[in-house]
Amino acid sequence: MAHTGTSMDVEERNRTEVSNPSNEVTEKFGRPLREQFFLEPECTYLNHGSFGALAKPVAAAADALRLQAERQPSRFMMDELPDLIRDSADSLAKYLGARGRDIVFVDNATTAVNAVLRSLAFLPGDEIVTTSFCYNAVRKTLEFVSERANARLVTAEMPFPLISPADTVQAIASAMTRRTRLLVVDHVTSETGLVLPINDIVRLARSRNIPVLVDGAHAPGMLPVKLEQLDATWYAGNCHKWMGTPRGAGFLWTYPDFQPRVRPTTISHYISNGYNAAFDWPGTKDFTAWLSVPAAIDFRAGLGEAEIYAYCRRLTARAARLLSDTWQSDLGSPRGMMGFVATVALPSSAKATPAAADKIRRTLRTEHNLETYVKAIDGRFWVRVSAYVYNDLSEFERLAELAPKVAADL
Repeated sequence: MAHTGTSMDVEERNRTEVSNPSNEVTEKFGRPLREQFFLEPECTYLNHGSFGALAKPVAAAADALRLQAERQPSRFMMDELPDLIRDSADSLAKYLGARGRDIVFVDNATTAVNAVLRSLAFLPGDEIVTTSFCYNAVRKTLEFVSERANARLVTAEMPFPLISPADTVQAIASAMTRRTRLLVVDHVTSETGLVLPINDIVRLARSRNIPVLVDGAHAPGMLPVKLEQLDATWYAGNCHKWMGTPRGAGFLWTYPDFQPRVRPTTISHYISNGYNAAFDWPGTKDFTAWLSVPAAIDFRAGLGEAEIYAYCRRLTARAARLLSDTWQSDLGSPRGMMGFVATVALPSSAKATPAAADKIRRTLRTEHNLETYVKAIDGRFWVRVSAYVYNDLSEFERLAELAPKVAADL
């Protein structure tokens, strides 16, 4: 596979594009934009990264597509749908710096990862490398595939909090051997929101002729992803998080030479008709989430892609510093590894367990109408916050005040 990467990393390009946001951008977003979403007005919603939040214009477009299908279901499913799916793939490809024929839709990034991993053949003694940041559903799939083939799953242990992006590259390099057959790595880690130096990681793997599956569930819409420049082998992503489609829109990008090897997890009529056809018809379902991609892209374009990046990155950095300074605690990553998500340690004298973290999260929701994400990592509580276009700093100030009080009552 030819190397097509660039000297400027995705993260560096992102920092360059969003520097020095204007006051006009700041005034354009925040609480006034909440009316464009269905979120409860009284809810402090700081967890966009988990499931997204649908904008009203995109919901209207999805509803129109659903009604279009119902006016003549047979015609829609048999004659109109194939072209609509490919048109949507072309729109997504343009947004992600790729070609539409290299992209297929699935319901979510986990499904895309499963399609790749369950299409590959491993032999006893082969090694698959991932990291300690690996999303749990992906890790479960890796364990299943490894056990079935009597292969070895190798975990590159990542320090947390991270001090430098180079720490991740070094940890992965140390985990690779001559028996490594695949690297599975996050672009943005789910639990902690770290933006990994994915270009450097992919270059490392490619220099050793190791195929790379990137789990990019959180990246599209948070980072200016350019798939053809990245030079990975596969890239799995979601459109229903930061891009803003209805839930149920994920995708898989595959380097052309590897497309004949990949099959969807659902085997249906067109499994032998090539990469696009095999994935485009998984059986009868509601396809409107896939077909809403152009509407979601248009909604973001109306706000301005560069302006979205500028506002959300600056708000994330300010929120992270606010929480860290208020709580006198650690940040989970340096600013250069933040997208629209930041993780900050929450001080507490209570024992940090998953059950206790869940209790904090649920208490914030049920008693204070504040939604965020709390995890217990290495014996400490960590709060992962998301910043999107409808958020402003006052909401994070509220979290800064409430979270320690809730933790103190454990």
